[in-house]
Amino acid sequence: MKRLKYFLFIFVFGMLFLVPYNTKALENKVVSCDYQFVNSNGKNIELEYEVYSDGTIKKPFANGSLYAKDGIAWYHGENFSSMFYGAAKINSSTVTCPSIYVQENEYGVTVYPYPIDSDFCSGRCYNITAATPKLSTWAKKSGVKSKKVISTCTGSSMGFYNRKSYVLPYFRLYSDGTKEWSLDGQNYVSVAKAITGTVDDDKFSVTINDSLIESVFSSSKATCPQQIYRCVTKTKKTYSYELSVNANYCSNDELGNSDGQGFGSGYLGGAFGDPNDDSGSSDESSSEGYSQPGTVDLDDLRDDINSYNEDADCNSLLGSTENEDSVAWLLQQLLNYIKILGPILVVILSSLDFAKAIIASDDENMKKSERKLVIRLILAVALFLIPVLVSVLLNTFGITTDQICGLK
Repeated sequence: MKRLKYFLFIFVFGMLFLVPYNTKALENKVVSCDYQFVNSNGKNIELEYEVYSDGTIKKPFANGSLYAKDGIAWYHGENFSSMFYGAAKINSSTVTCPSIYVQENEYGVTVYPYPIDSDFCSGRCYNITAATPKLSTWAKKSGVKSKKVISTCTGSSMGFYNRKSYVLPYFRLYSDGTKEWSLDGQNYVSVAKAITGTVDDDKFSVTINDSLIESVFSSSKATCPQQIYRCVTKTKKTYSYELSVNANYCSNDELGNSDGQGFGSGYLGGAFGDPNDDSGSSDESSSEGYSQPGTVDLDDLRDDINSYNEDADCNSLLGSTENEDSVAWLLQQLLNYIKILGPILVVILSSLDFAKAIIASDDENMKKSERKLVIRLILAVALFLIPVLVSVLLNTFGITTDQICGLK
């Protein structure tokens, strides 16, 4: 009877470990974001996006589907998931539900993970703020907290000095009064902090001064100006940019508007007075100074922007578990196979050991088999703790503090 119990124990152990692997674990859901608006037909539209710890975004509809059942196709903007996930992570232990932008016209409805200035809306557009973020049970147990965004805005581009590379600064306000800004709509920092990185071989540092902060956050919501002035100074290969309401408020403006692009515009592809603009105008105060947006690869620029947050995250170290070309993806596949094969080997090897001992009626071999089983159980459990151990080591050495990294 005692030996039969050993077999039953091994069988149950194996089943407990093997059952979950063909389904996506729900414990890594971090937060649910709910949005509502009334469309042009007067219908109340509800959208729910679920954010998972591996960067997955569960969307309410697939591209091309008739989500509202009114004959109009619905789509998500380019790179929606990665941008939504980036904007949802405030830091290593805090998340939010970012504002979204819905554009409705005769071609369909498109949802973007960032606000777009209303002057460039094609059709009817909505800047939508989510309800209070709903943290999952897993997130609460993991110590993850949430903050509610009140509003997010963008308005004027910023041009990198003497080159056709532009970004649109984003600003957002939280219910607790926290003010943040970003250069890509994903990685936000406090308005008191600089954003640093490189463009080609030139390093850059961008800050925003008090005049711009007061202009954007002068009311109960973030309101972005249509023109932002860019002050510039240079030291060797480093450009220091200071975003301001105008040049009078800059602490240092060595280069200023010498490249004709001191003032940004609502277009991501240019700035007022762009020397490469076909219009040839250098009028800094008129929107006619830029007529045709240029082309900018924001993905390339994002690759060059670094150190947005004080802490590095696992994506910056290993890549994303969703990207098959990254180290993180390869490690995740290895972990998946190891966690499946580990329990299987425990069951098979332990069963063989106990079977030999039972057939031989050898008590000494039975005791050895018991000791081996205990060791194998400890090793099998350790397999499931590898991501946790790696996270502890990274935290200990100050490499990352990201509690919701992709590996699981």
